[in-house]
Amino acid sequence: TRQVSGGGGSFFIEELLEPYAPFRKAAAGIGLVSLPDDGGIIRRFMTARTEQTMNVPTLAEAGAGVDISDLSRLPREQDMIWYYGPARTIPVVSYYQVLDRDRPISKSLVEGRTVYVGLLMRSDTGPAQKDVFQTPYGGGGIFGVEVHATASANLRSNNWLSRPSSTMELLRSGIILFVLATVIGLLNPVWGGVVLGVSVIGWFAISYISFLSGYFLSGVIPIGVALPIWYLGATLISYVRVKRTEQRMRSAFEFYLSPEMAKQLGESGGITTLGGEKLWATALFTDIAGFTSITEDMPAERVAEMLNAYFSDVMDVVFHNNGTLIKFIGDAAFCLWGAPIKVQNHAELAVKTALAIQRGVEKFNSSGKFPPLHTRVGVNTGPMVVGNLGSSRRFDYTAIGDSVNLASRVEGLNKYFGTSVLITESCKKELGNIIPLLFIGSVRAAGKREGVNLYAVWEAPPSRAICNDFERAVEIFRRRDFAGALQEFEKVGVSEARLKVAAGLYMELSRRFISEPPDSEWMGEVVFDSK
Repeated sequence: TRQVSGGGGSFFIEELLEPYAPFRKAAAGIGLVSLPDDGGIIRRFMTARTEQTMNVPTLAEAGAGVDISDLSRLPREQDMIWYYGPARTIPVVSYYQVLDRDRPISKSLVEGRTVYVGLLMRSDTGPAQKDVFQTPYGGGGIFGVEVHATASANLRSNNWLSRPSSTMELLRSGIILFVLATVIGLLNPVWGGVVLGVSVIGWFAISYISFLSGYFLSGVIPIGVALPIWYLGATLISYVRVKRTEQRMRSAFEFYLSPEMAKQLGESGGITTLGGEKLWATALFTDIAGFTSITEDMPAERVAEMLNAYFSDVMDVVFHNNGTLIKFIGDAAFCLWGAPIKVQNHAELAVKTALAIQRGVEKFNSSGKFPPLHTRVGVNTGPMVVGNLGSSRRFDYTAIGDSVNLASRVEGLNKYFGTSVLITESCKKELGNIIPLLFIGSVRAAGKREGVNLYAVWEAPPSRAICNDFERAVEIFRRRDFAGALQEFEKVGVSEARLKVAAGLYMELSRRFISEPPDSEWMGEVVFDSK
C-alpha cells in the first residue's frame, strides 16, 4: 500500500507488485512477501485477502504447498507464527558457500527440503537495517527470509499458535477480571492480596503452559496490570471504610468511655459483633439515697435538669479513672473496669472512683442549685460475661453474671450500715493495702446463699483505734457473745457518728439473738431478706 495525497485529501492505494518478468517466467509460482506488523513485531501469518490477492498465496504458503482455497488448512487472521527460537534457529547457509565448488555444502543439508533464499546481511545498525524485523523473542531482530521459512514450517506441520477472536478474548478476559475483582473487593486487603498474587502467578503459569501447547491465552494486561490497580483501589476504599467505622465507633464509645480509651478501642478494632467474653473485672453501682422522696414535688423538667448535671459530674470522674459507663438505670449508674479496655489495677481504679464520686457529690451539693443528694456506691470484683448482648438486630454492650448482681446488692446494703461506699472481699484482695478499709462484717444479701465479707471505705476514715474497736466488736458478735458485743457496739456508736447506724444494726441483732439464738449453722453473717 502507498499513500496518495490530492485536493480531496490523502488516501491509501493497494498495489500488487509482481516480480521481474524473467524471474516470474522461470519461477514455478509466486507468493506475497509482505508481513503483518503488530506494533513493530511480526507475530501473525498474512491471511487477510483483497480482490487483488485473494488468489495469490503467501511465500510461506507457496513454499509449504498448501491449497489456499482450503481454509481449514490455513491459520485464521488472529493466529500467530510459532517461532522455534531466536534468529538463526532455522539452519542458515551463506550464499557464497553454495557457489564455492572447492568446498561444496553437504547434499543432505538441502535434499528433500524447501530452501528460502533471501537477504541475510546486516547492512546497517538498528531500525535502519534492511528486511529486519522484531519477533516475540526480542534480541537483535530476525530477517524476513527466516520469518517466511518459519511460517512455512508451521504450515507444513499444521502447528501454529491458535488464538480466539478479539471478541471472544475480550469477553473471556472481562468475565475473569470481573469475577476476580469482585472477590478481591469482598475480601479484606490481606486475603485480597493473596487472591491477587495467586491469580497473577496462576494466569502467567497457565498462559505459559497454553503457549507450549500451541494455544495463545491473552489477558496479561487485564490480569497483570488492571487487577493490581483494582486491588490498590479496593485497598484504599477498605482503608477509608475502616477509618470511617473506627471514627463512628470511637464517637459512639465516647458516650461510654473517656476519649483516650475510645481512641484506643478504635485502634484495636473495637467490639462490633454480637457475643460475650468471660473476664475478671470490677463492677461499680451507684444510687441516690431517697431519690423518690426528693423529687416527688419537683417538675419533671427540673428532675431531668438535676440528673443531667449530677451524672455529668459522676461520669467525668468515671472517665478520668478509665472506667466504662455501661448504663444509667433511673438515678443509678452501672460502671465497669477491666473491659472493653483491659487494665491490671481495675479494682483500685474502681474504689478510687467511688471515693472521687463522693467528693463530686459534695461539690454538686455545694452549688446550691439543686436539693442536696447522697450517693451510695457498691463495688465488687469477680468473673463476669462482658460484651454485646441481645439479639442479632439490637444489642447493648453490658456485663452480666453473679459478680455484677452482687455489686448491685452491696450498693443497696449501704443504707443498713449507714455507709456510703462498700466493697467486697474479692475487691479488697485486688487492692492490697493501698487504701484504708474497715471490716464492716459478713453479710448474706438477698438472693445469696453464702456470706460475703464487706469493707467500708472513706475519704478520711475513722481513727485506727475506733476501727479496731469496731472490728473487735464484730468479732465478739461472730463468736456468739451477744451481750459482750452489745456493750462494745454501744461504745463505738457513741464515739464515732459515721458508725452509729452500723453499731445500731448490730446492737439490735445482739438483743434479738440473746433471746432467740441463731441456729448451729450460723457463721456470724448478717442476713438481709430484701435489697
